[in-house]
Amino acid sequence: MPIFMTQTKYSEESLKAMAEHPSDRPKQMSKVIESFGGKLLHFYWVFGDTDIIAIYEAPDSEAVFSIVLTLSHGGAIASQKTLSLLSNEQAMSAMSRAKGADTGYTSPVKEWEGWHDDGGEG
Repeated sequence: MPIFMTQTKYSEESLKAMAEHPSDRPKQMSKVIESFGGKLLHFYWVFGDTDIIAIYEAPDSEAVFSIVLTLSHGGAIASQKTLSLLSNEQAMSAMSRAKGADTGYTSPVKEWEGWHDDGGEG
């Protein structure tokens, strides 16, 4: 099953509420993730721009979007960022596929290779 990571910044109101009344957020997050066919794998509180990082399995991107929307409503979240994670094996497979693909694509570096600006404009 695909693995995703969501970084969450709680609203100031949420942080104040949790400081006054501690709340088991992994337990609450697991309920949401499981209701959309996923499983919470890791949950971490962190310092910095993000308050928590959750790593979880989900069946597909649509399920992840549903998870994020469910967790976001109600004003508890100031911001979220979700990333799809690939194992090294998946990345190596993708690199092999990309290497052998005949797409007709030319990178900007190759497209302009050898071109020199002689300053004829302006």
